[in-house]
Amino acid sequence: MSMRLLKNKAFLISLLITVLLAVVTIIVLVRYFHERAERQRMVYNLAVSVKQIEYYQTKNGLLAAKTDALQLHYNELKQLYPEIMAELKNLKVAGKRVDNYSETVIHHEKEIVTRLRDSLIYDTVPVRIFNYQDEFYRVNGIAFADTQKVHIESTDSLIQVVYRGERYKPWLWIFSRRKLQQSIVSKNPNSRIVYSRQIKIEK
Repeated sequence: MSMRLLKNKAFLISLLITVLLAVVTIIVLVRYFHERAERQRMVYNLAVSVKQIEYYQTKNGLLAAKTDALQLHYNELKQLYPEIMAELKNLKVAGKRVDNYSETVIHHEKEIVTRLRDSLIYDTVPVRIFNYQDEFYRVNGIAFADTQKVHIESTDSLIQVVYRGERYKPWLWIFSRRKLQQSIVSKNPNSRIVYSRQIKIEK
């Protein structure tokens, strides 16, 4: 075998080994960065799950609430939140087709003061009645003997926005990814958002 053929064969073998080492290195690096991202995601989710809801004032003076969104895979959602799976089943929605799940609890509280008026029903039976109405509530009541009957209607508008908000590491400026966050505001000034959970389901 000539020296030239030996050199070509050695070159091809060394090239093949180099390519194989490069491929293995790339696979190891991709796996490393993927596992690191998964660890960071789990640490982030743990921090979000115990974080208190944040409140801030909107431009028009309403009280808004802000939360960071959990980022879970479908299997994690099934294991960690079986009550959510039950809600989806109740809604006849396949869990694997859901991209986002949002849940908000609102507490309404308002003190109403209004005058009682004398009236008659059936033209002869004396009763006392009251009526109250504003932009968000409508209350009608009637007092007859030792019985009171009250009818209450309440209207509210809930605005929810999911967006890329604060950066994970603000000191890294544009080199840090932004958090997935949710802002919620109730148009009714008598209501207060006491709990909110936003889950982004990773595919």
